[in-house]
Amino acid sequence: MNDWSIIIGLMAASAMGSLVRAMIGPTVWDRMLGLGLTTSKVTLGIMLASFLHEEVFLLDLAMLFSMLGFLVTVLLARFVERKGVL
Repeated sequence: MNDWSIIIGLMAASAMGSLVRAMIGPTVWDRMLGLGLTTSKVTLGIMLASFLHEEVFLLDLAMLFSMLGFLVTVLLARFVERKGVL
């Protein structure tokens, strides 16, 4: 077992912990925080995979996923703040 598999395993466990926070968070803000953490950790995982496999197109995918995660977080925050009106 090499160092990269340990790092990827820790990243996956950390993303699962954030996903659990997003599912069971007692408030909407806890769930949004968990969602934001999960998207950033998945983005980092995609970047690590790009580095390991030497595939540049995965960096484009990571950037797209990061932008979509940010957009979803902002739109959900506006939706909750305005009580259901975008």
